[in-house]
Amino acid sequence: MLDVGLVKADSRSPRNDWLIFFYSLLILFFNREPMNLKQLNQFVVLAETLNFRNAAIKLNMAQPPLSVSIRNLEEDIGERLFQRSTKGVELTSVGKSVLEHARRSIFHAEQFRHAAQLAAGGQVGSLRINFVASSTLRLLPRSIIHFRTSHPKVNLHLLEASTDSIMIGLRDGVLDVGLVRSPTPTYPSVITTLIERNHYIAALPKNHPMASKDQLRLIDLRDEQFILPSPKDGSAAYMSMMLACQQAGFTPHIVQEASHAQTILALVESGLGVALVPNPWKDLVPRDVVFMDLVGMPTTEMGIAFACRKEEEHGALVREFRKSVEAAGREVPSSHIPSL
Repeated sequence: MLDVGLVKADSRSPRNDWLIFFYSLLILFFNREPMNLKQLNQFVVLAETLNFRNAAIKLNMAQPPLSVSIRNLEEDIGERLFQRSTKGVELTSVGKSVLEHARRSIFHAEQFRHAAQLAAGGQVGSLRINFVASSTLRLLPRSIIHFRTSHPKVNLHLLEASTDSIMIGLRDGVLDVGLVRSPTPTYPSVITTLIERNHYIAALPKNHPMASKDQLRLIDLRDEQFILPSPKDGSAAYMSMMLACQQAGFTPHIVQEASHAQTILALVESGLGVALVPNPWKDLVPRDVVFMDLVGMPTTEMGIAFACRKEEEHGALVREFRKSVEAAGREVPSSHIPSL
């Protein structure tokens, strides 16, 4: 390995300047690497100018290193690319045939670099997102609008699912992001962040005697038949509703379990029973269901949460989508529980 340090850098004589230049050429020759994009670019510029001096100026480099680089390129591929003469430089037949390939290689390399930069910034790629039905009322649509505005080239693969199946999908690595009902089942590899805080309200048939009351407490429903979410779905909603009733002083008489919001509300509308539901369900507006705030309900950490794998929390796309979900969450009206 040659060392240009043999010549003192602070020597300014013409002889030492020449020696520095000479050693630089030797380093280029002996320490050269295999063909690279820089050489391809030099080849294309020289092919377009057919003049070493003009090409060197265009490349912002000295002419001798350009000559050495082109010579090295020719030696690497084993063919002459230029015919040199006192009149100038001309492309050989081989040079002419590979010129377009060189241009394409440079173009694709730039595309590769650009794609990598976009991916690093969360601007391209795809996200596999599963969501619970109740997130479609407010949070999910707003989140997509936010994300699409700043990341129009990212493909979103959206699918409705239950909280339990979403958490399992994240645990197994088949999903990137989930919007789930909180509280959720716990998995060490999955993290959740509560985004939209909700509280429970009562859903009553329109003709129910208590539907016209000015105020309603949960204890007032102790003798009613209840329709609750199924505990088999994996969501903690069932347990949190049971706990709320127990804290109010009674154990609910459950006549039916159901998995989906529309099903629960349809059963309420039919007069089968009453239900505790998250307050955003008011936006579903069934024809013959009355929603009533419950005075003095205990505060619970419930709502819709953003979920992802811990190891992917700081990935570009997951990070950017989370920002959009958080921005959408700030637009959702804050949940308010009436006091006694």
